[in-house]
Amino acid sequence: MACEKQFEEGELYFSALFDNGDGFERKDYCTACWEGASAEKQAFSFWKTHVPTKEEERKLLVDNDVLLDFFVRLSEEEGEQPDHKTKFRYILALVLMRKRSLRFVDVKRDNGAEYLILRYPKEDREFKVLDPGLTEEEADTVKDDLSQILNTEV
Repeated sequence: MACEKQFEEGELYFSALFDNGDGFERKDYCTACWEGASAEKQAFSFWKTHVPTKEEERKLLVDNDVLLDFFVRLSEEEGEQPDHKTKFRYILALVLMRKRSLRFVDVKRDNGAEYLILRYPKEDREFKVLDPGLTEEEADTVKDDLSQILNTEV
C-alpha cells in the first residue's frame, strides 16, 4: 500500500497487478492514493474491492469479470509469453471454465504443443490456450500464487 494506511472493515480500495518479469506482484491502494497515483497506467490489471466484514464469508474478492479481464489481457499479448504468464493464463482458463465463463470447445495439437480451444459465449469469441504441461507441484504453486494475488482459494 502506498501510504501504509491500515484498511478498515468494509473500506473500498484498489488492487493492482504489476508484471515484474518473473511473476505478478499485487499492490493495494487506498482510494486517495489510487486517484493520485499513475499506477493505473503501469498496472497489468486492476480492480476495486473492499475489506470483508467479519460477517462476510471468505469469498472471492474479485468477480468473474476481473478474472476474465486478466485472462483476456494475457491473451492479447503478441508473440511468445514469459513462462509465468503462460502458466497463469492456463490456470485462469481452468478457473474460468469451472465458473462457466469459458466453454471447452476442443484440444488442438500443433508442433508438439497442446492447446485448449475455449469459447467466450458472451462475445462469441474463441481463445487458444497453450497447455504448459504443468506438473502437479507446478500447478499447485501457480494456484497458490493466484490465490494469494486474488486473496481467495482457487
